[in-house]
Amino acid sequence: MNRVLYMLENRVPEPLRRLVVRYLETSGLDYTQCFYSDDSKLIRERLSWAEAVLFAPGRYLQPDLMEAANHVRLMQLWSSGYDKFNLADARKHGIPVANNGGANAISVAEHTILLMLAAARRLPEFHTRATRGMWSGNSHGMDMVQLHRKTLAIVGLGNIGKQVALRARAFGMCVLYNDIKRLDPAEESQLGVEYRTLEELLTRADFLTLHLHLNATTSGLIGADKLQTLKDQCVIINVSRSQLIDVKALTPLLRSGKVLAAGFDVFETEPTSGYEEYLSFPNVVATPHTAGSTLDTYHMAMSNCMSNIARVFAGEAPLWIVN
Repeated sequence: MNRVLYMLENRVPEPLRRLVVRYLETSGLDYTQCFYSDDSKLIRERLSWAEAVLFAPGRYLQPDLMEAANHVRLMQLWSSGYDKFNLADARKHGIPVANNGGANAISVAEHTILLMLAAARRLPEFHTRATRGMWSGNSHGMDMVQLHRKTLAIVGLGNIGKQVALRARAFGMCVLYNDIKRLDPAEESQLGVEYRTLEELLTRADFLTLHLHLNATTSGLIGADKLQTLKDQCVIINVSRSQLIDVKALTPLLRSGKVLAAGFDVFETEPTSGYEEYLSFPNVVATPHTAGSTLDTYHMAMSNCMSNIARVFAGEAPLWIVN
C-alpha cells in the first residue's frame, strides 16, 4: 500500500484537520501524521517511512530531515505559495515539490475585491461608528471612492490576477497590468486588460493590487522610491506577501493621506503583534492571512492534492511542480 505522511502546524484548527483526514481516509492510501513541532527523531522516522508527504501548510524543513525522505516521490503543498518551503533542498534530493494547482485563485480574487471595497469605503471605521452610535463627526463619504470608472493596476497576472481582472471589469473598472510575461493580444482582449510598464502602472493606478510569488526578484518590488511615484489618493491592496512592499515607507503615506487607503491580508510578522502602527489607521483594513481560506477552497485544494499524489503512485508525472 502507498504511504502518505500528513505534516501540519499545531495552529491548524480541528475541523480543518478532520477535513484533511477524511480525504486521506477515502483515498485508500496508508497514512500517518506528524507536526512540525514534533521531536526531530519522530519526524525523521515518519519521513523515512513515507512515499509522499502532504504539507498543510508548507513550511521550512530542516535539511537533515529532508535527507531522511529517501523514499518520498512527491512533496505536495496544499497552498499555492511556496516561499517558506526549502525547494532547493528538495531538488537536491531529487524530490519534486508541487503546489495546489491554483485551487485558491477564486477565493483570493474575491477577497481582493472585498479589501478594495472595504478600504475605499473605510469599512472598519464606519462599522465601529454604526455599532457604537458614533455617527457624529463622520466624513459623510468625503474620503471615500467607488470602484466604477477607476483604474485598477494589477502587478502579476497569473491565475489569481486574471480572476481579479474579470471581477474588476464587472465593477466597470479600467484594468491595466504588468507581468514578467506579457499575454498575447487575444487573451488581453478577452480579459479586457492592457499591458503597461511597472513605472506607468504606478502613475496611473487608482487601485494597486499585487499578485506575485515572493522571491529574490520580487522582494521589495514596491520600495520607497516607487511609492513616491504613485498617483495621489491611490488605494493599495496586498494579499500576496508583505515583503513585496516596503511597509515602513508606506506608513507615512497612509498617515498623510497621499495613499488614500490600504487593505492587507499579509504581514511582515505573522501572527501580527497588535502593535503595528499602520494597522491602527482608520484608512486601513486587515484580515489575518485568510484570503484563500474558504471551505470551498479547502475542498478543491485537497481534491487537487490527492489526485496529484495518486498520479505519482500510478507512475505518472506530477502536476504543478514549483521546484
